[in-house]
Amino acid sequence: MIKSQNMSEKLAFVKKTKIIATYGPACEKKGVLENLFKEGVNVIRLNASHTSDPETLKATVKRIRKISKDEGYCIGIFLDLQGPKIRVGTFKEPKTLLKLNSHVKITVKKQEGSAKSFYVDYPLFLEDIKVNDPIFIDDGKIKGIIEEVHEDYALCKITTTGVVSNHKGVNLPASKLSMTAFTEKDKKDAITAIGLGIEYVALSFASSANDLITFKQYLKENGGEKLKVISKIERQQAVDNLEDIIKHSDAVMVARGDLGVEIGVEKVPVVQKRIIKLCNRYIKPVIVATQMLESMIQSNTATRAEVSDVANAIYDRCDMVMLSAETAVGIDPVNVVKVMTQICKESDKDLMDMKKRQEYVYKNIFECDTTVTSFCKAANQIAEENNATAIMAFTSSGNTPLIASKINSVLPIIAPTDSIEVYRCMSLYRGVTSMMMPKSFDQIAKWTDMINMAVKKCKELELLKKGDKVVVTAGIPIGQSNGINSIRIITV
Repeated sequence: MIKSQNMSEKLAFVKKTKIIATYGPACEKKGVLENLFKEGVNVIRLNASHTSDPETLKATVKRIRKISKDEGYCIGIFLDLQGPKIRVGTFKEPKTLLKLNSHVKITVKKQEGSAKSFYVDYPLFLEDIKVNDPIFIDDGKIKGIIEEVHEDYALCKITTTGVVSNHKGVNLPASKLSMTAFTEKDKKDAITAIGLGIEYVALSFASSANDLITFKQYLKENGGEKLKVISKIERQQAVDNLEDIIKHSDAVMVARGDLGVEIGVEKVPVVQKRIIKLCNRYIKPVIVATQMLESMIQSNTATRAEVSDVANAIYDRCDMVMLSAETAVGIDPVNVVKVMTQICKESDKDLMDMKKRQEYVYKNIFECDTTVTSFCKAANQIAEENNATAIMAFTSSGNTPLIASKINSVLPIIAPTDSIEVYRCMSLYRGVTSMMMPKSFDQIAKWTDMINMAVKKCKELELLKKGDKVVVTAGIPIGQSNGINSIRIITV
């Protein structure tokens, strides 16, 4: 969330799109984390593929929480699980050339690899593949086709030559894999996430709704029923089961790295647009990730293509854009976020201007219209027609602000809550400014008192000023998560 001192400026034309930054060695330098928050980061991603030691993660989370509290920012945190990544084994030579049209035997028995034979660390490899299945190694740099499948090995013809080295990743885009979406390592890391009290965990390589159901059951059994799950779409199977996965997710990530290897890079833009559209229809936050400002790992400026890529994701109405190595190991993480924020602000402003000028009409078509969605649409219409400054959506669960964020309002949404978990969870919601109430809802007797209390704090934080018109939504009785049933227009 933008620091309070800057909020009145931001309300005039707010950065609606949220920014996720990946934590890494580049963030350890003094002052970097503080400046990332200052420049517009809303969520920190912790990558379990690189760091999963519980004590290290605990220290990192503690640092993020302290700085965000001291500096007055609402920052969410999620742990990105490694998932069931298939890898080749070790090789006799550090770099082994696999020549075009050569044949190599692939087995599941451990051995030193060569250009003639190597193993993969997936025990069910020979059971899951079939003749004519493609196999990609090292993010698709090396490609092959399975020509024969035997009891103890598969024969692969190399169709794109390349140099392979130890433990490079393997993708099987056409094979229906028997592995579950979460490994023993993922289970341990999920337990760590529960213990740290973070808001979200990302499930890598989800292939079906059953992966989500099983994983959420595991979380519930281990005291993690409040931990929200982000599904990463990065497999052909996930694309095939997209709607069911989205329905069972708390948020969704377009993980374009492995997705591009699995389905072909030329198909990624089409699938990305489809995912964003479906997430908006099902009222789920959606993240676009991978190589958004990749050149800025080593450069101080972004390419025009990268800027257009980020902007186009925003024009499609994603909720968040994510930075990976750019902030984890890049030469200047703060500058990267500054550039990302500038892109978000320009794109968000243009989207709002187009709507104000009625250059396009966007229909809010949700998969399931409810009383809450109807109230949110009505509140937005009232606010826009009466030139309101903001919409204030009181919430105990975060559901009302999430729906309001999907309506594509030109107005900022202030979301007062009495739950610290909900406060941080809303850091992912497009156009939503979280605000902690001075008192819990059950200590407030009247709706008028609740509004006055929230308005007073908004003025202190410079979110609102005298004379501002605000459309307020809430549920009566106060503090019950049963959806909004009241709308009121107030003047500050």
